[in-house]
Amino acid sequence: MWRSVRRVGRYWVDDPRLIQGRDDVSPEGLNPGALRLQYALEALQDVRGRVLVPGCGAGRYVRAIERARPDLWVVGGDLSRRAIREARSRDAIGHYLVLDACRLPFRSGAFDAVVFLDVLEHVPEPAAMIQECVRVLRAGGILHAFVPLEAQPGTLYALLRASERWPIHRWKRDHVGHIQRFSDLDILRLLGRAGLEIRTLNYSFHLIGQLHDVLDYWQRERAAGGPGTLPLWLVRLLTRLVFVITWRAAALEDRLYRGRLLAAGVHVTAYKPSDTEQAAVAPRFAALVR
Repeated sequence: MWRSVRRVGRYWVDDPRLIQGRDDVSPEGLNPGALRLQYALEALQDVRGRVLVPGCGAGRYVRAIERARPDLWVVGGDLSRRAIREARSRDAIGHYLVLDACRLPFRSGAFDAVVFLDVLEHVPEPAAMIQECVRVLRAGGILHAFVPLEAQPGTLYALLRASERWPIHRWKRDHVGHIQRFSDLDILRLLGRAGLEIRTLNYSFHLIGQLHDVLDYWQRERAAGGPGTLPLWLVRLLTRLVFVITWRAAALEDRLYRGRLLAAGVHVTAYKPSDTEQAAVAPRFAALVR
């Protein structure tokens, strides 16, 4: 029985038009995916052994980690059967399986690191997914994640949360299955309650990236038959022209400024302490998780 959502709004995990991870990404690239990979590789710098990548889609980040760290044994998993078939076809030596991130089919302590990027917002029970990731992580292991902060104060998402003209939260739910909205404090609480100790915290997806995102989902909604005054051909032309600038500008913005102010994405690396260490860590989170 799946605990994760396979269909919501117009979104279906096996819709071939919506499979993520087909393209390749390099840490040297000038795009948001490259920055996410860069932070993930930094988190894995001292890791040896097995790495789990739940929510891997068609395997973009699994392939990239394999290229950068051929010494690691990387396992990719996704709820979408189609995505896993595509991942296997693109990566003959890779290890991929269909799985529910809220109910992982691995023994406790099986992995030395868990990496998930743009996944938690799709999960109906975020705490259950975090607990499962912690369960399969050995003591001393590393968890690294990128999570969109679509409930973060001071962002376009917060500004538009009640907008009828630009209902970005409904668009993201219907088109890509975003059923959760987080602030950075929400993420810290989830990790703290799971017994993890935060190692690093970096921010990205500032204003240019958010503007790009809103325009992207506006044109998706129009293409799906949503209301609007501009003809669809003009919507597509305008967004393509704008995207030529905004996608790379957003990546450059995030490299020049990595602060919390105006950020709508967080890259977090956490450590799973031993039972003895965890007893010492718990009081540090007491005020945060109450």
